[in-house]
This record gives sequence, C-alpha cells and structure tokens, in this order.
Amino acid sequence: MTAGSSPTTVAVNAVLNSEPMDAGSPLYATLRRHYLFSGLEQDDFDTLVAGVTTKTLEKGEVLFHRGDAATHFYFLDLGQIELNLIAASGEKKVLEVVSPGRTFAEAIAFMQEHKYPVTAEALAASTMAQIPIQAYIDLVYANPDACMRLLSDVCRHLHARVREIENLTIQNARSRLTSYLLDHVVETNDDEATVRLELPRHVIASRLSVKPETLSRLLRSMVDEGILTIEDRVIFVHSLARLRPYD
Repeated sequence: MTAGSSPTTVAVNAVLNSEPMDAGSPLYATLRRHYLFSGLEQDDFDTLVAGVTTKTLEKGEVLFHRGDAATHFYFLDLGQIELNLIAASGEKKVLEVVSPGRTFAEAIAFMQEHKYPVTAEALAASTMAQIPIQAYIDLVYANPDACMRLLSDVCRHLHARVREIENLTIQNARSRLTSYLLDHVVETNDDEATVRLELPRHVIASRLSVKPETLSRLLRSMVDEGILTIEDRVIFVHSLARLRPYD
C-alpha cells in the first residue's frame, strides 16, 4: 500500500486493474478442471465465475500485504508468486513460491478472521484468477464434494509444511541444498544430471533458511570438489553418487 492510500482506495484500484473472466478463455477451462471447482455443478460454477476476474502483475508488484482484508483467493495461471513474511529484524522469510496451476490463500476462506497472514509478491510477470471468497463459501457449504476437495488440498499443504520443518530441523545446510538440487533435476544421463534453478538465488537461500552468501559458499565448495559446474541458472551435476550422500 502506498503512503497516504486507504484500504478503500487499494480495493478500488484492485477492481480497476482486473478484468472479468471470459467464459471462452483457456483459463476458464483450466479453472473448471481444478479440484477446488470440478466438484461444483456447472450452473453453480458459472454463477461463481460471474464474479471471478483476471489480474495481471508486473515483476516486483505486491498482490496483498500481511494483515490486509482478504476478499479473494487466487489461481495462478502464469508467472510466480512469492509468499513471504518480514521478521521483526527486517529480514524477509520466503514461505512458499507458487507456480502456475496452483491456488493460494484459499484456506483463509474458512478462517475466523479473513485477513491475509502473509505478503504475496510477483517474482515474474504473472496472471491469475481472483475468486471471491464469500461466493465460494456459499457454494461449498451447499456442496459436500467440493468441501472434501478443499479438505484434501489443506491436508496436502499441511504435509508439505511438515516435511519442510523436518528438513529444516534434521538436515544441515549442505544437505538441504543437496535435497533442493535433486528435487529440481530436469534431465539425467547415467550418473550425471542437469538442474535448472527457476528462482533467484536469494529466494532459494531464504527457502533453505540460509544466508545468500552461505548458499554461494556451499555451491562454490561443490564446484571446487568437482561435483558441479554452474552456468547461470543451469547446474550440471557430474556425479549424482557424490551428491547424494549429503541428501
């Protein structure tokens, strides 16, 4: 929120910067297949979509801040959205990076207080669908199938968070980095592999709970050991066997 702007002004600007969803668009069809909406009857889905808008963000733009009133949740069609918190020390902690085809902020619909608990910022030019929370709640309460699909989504996110906490508490920094690299392998050839880093290094460092300089130092040590070669955001792993002992 810019200095001197009110929540009402921000809400009005959000509406002005959004467009109604075209029922004939690929995004409409993609949203219809998503498990949070596929359980709805067609008439109910069309009623919901009548209030759904599409929104675009430029890289670095903030979608919402922590503590803002939550009126919508989102389905990301293109781009990347970073969900983060700012600690009391001023340090930013990246909690999650949302990729296309995923929803975010949907759990807020069923919280007692409808406020965003994190800040959402575009890591790249992004396009998304904005789903009105109250309209969705009204439909889900009348549709047990849709409600069970949402419960499945919440459980999946909970499992992912438990795994992340386990990794952060049990593994050391080098092991966490190794696990991250193995999770982002795009091609293998016997004992060799290619890893593509889609996120900036400072974001990866935050995800791994290390300082950017620590991440650089760890990567450099792997290069010096002959395990890796780095070319911008592409990493060539010369030996998966030597990399995996740290996983």
